[in-house]
Amino acid sequence: MIQTQHLSAISDAIAADIDQLSESMARRMNDDAQTGVGLDPALALRRSERLTAALQSMSRGLAGEKEPADNFLAEATLEARAAAQAGADLLELIHTYRVLQSAMWDVLLDLTTTLIPDASEQLEVQKWVSGRQHDWHDVVVANVIDAYRSEQHRFFYKSEDHRLRSELRDFIAGRRSARPGAAYPFEAQHLSVVAWGEDPKGTIERVGIELKTDERLVLESTGGAFLGWLALKGNLDFVETLAAMELPRGVHLALGTLDKGFAGFRRSHQRAWRAYKVGRLTGKQLTVYADVALESVFVTNMQAVRDLVAQQLGPLLSDPRRDVLCETLTAYFASGCNAVAAAAALQVHERTVAYRLKSVEERLGVDVAERHVELLVALRLHRLLRSIAESKNSMT
Repeated sequence: MIQTQHLSAISDAIAADIDQLSESMARRMNDDAQTGVGLDPALALRRSERLTAALQSMSRGLAGEKEPADNFLAEATLEARAAAQAGADLLELIHTYRVLQSAMWDVLLDLTTTLIPDASEQLEVQKWVSGRQHDWHDVVVANVIDAYRSEQHRFFYKSEDHRLRSELRDFIAGRRSARPGAAYPFEAQHLSVVAWGEDPKGTIERVGIELKTDERLVLESTGGAFLGWLALKGNLDFVETLAAMELPRGVHLALGTLDKGFAGFRRSHQRAWRAYKVGRLTGKQLTVYADVALESVFVTNMQAVRDLVAQQLGPLLSDPRRDVLCETLTAYFASGCNAVAAAAALQVHERTVAYRLKSVEERLGVDVAERHVELLVALRLHRLLRSIAESKNSMT
């Protein structure tokens, strides 16, 4: 007979340490199952959220609740649909659940060994938990397979613009040289945009009106986003124009660059999509590729971002004055490593900047001028992590 107090203790231990356990499992997932997450940031977000949700579900199941519950299955279904839209392989998606199952079993095995002193009781609980986990996995994966196949059929074969979507996907990837079958001037100067949130298709239409063009191509993309290409004339400052445009709450927009011709059509889209990857994580309403080109290179591997920031800035970020020290370091680099110019930008005395820089060097154990490239990248990625955390907090 399984001792319920053992199961309750394991359940409580998971709930109490869920953030650290999720991070550990994220590292495992990142090492063993990265396929597909670079295709769409919405998919990467759902995969990350799945880890915490799975631990919560298992914790509740060990406490006696019926799991997986409908809310977890609904989230798994949404992720499966996003994977289908992004073109991720079904077998690779299922592999991520096998990795999740293995990582979760490691957690459960460690907890049973730690919390249950009697070896025979350990084995009894481990057998029961193993069976429960396999049942959980089978139910979830069956739902995932059904959702994936259904969405793949709808998105690629039944939607009104499935043929155009397929042509554009091949054209952007360079697998097709023929002009896609759309009434759009592919030879023109383009601005590519990605919209998501509230009424993304309508948002792109409003952007076209704001930029005074009725030559535009709008297409449903993955994860609830819409793609848009706007044919523009002249050297319009589209960033200033759209920054002045009041976007309604819940509306998000990522902008590429102005590029001309067939190659420019592809290039502007690729840059808008990279900006979208950053904007989807930070939750900002307007994300411009030119502002986040560096960050967009890193966002497909957020664990690597955290590791880099910790390695370069770790001792500094544990200092109570980290905000002012990071601000000073950023101003110093922006001023070309000129302390006088940095002091003017910060409106403080240059001796104050010198003192702060000395404090930074003492904590990091490096000459900041010599390591300015690595530190500058780390500072930008640190701001990215803060933006992502603020976005998550605003949604809770």
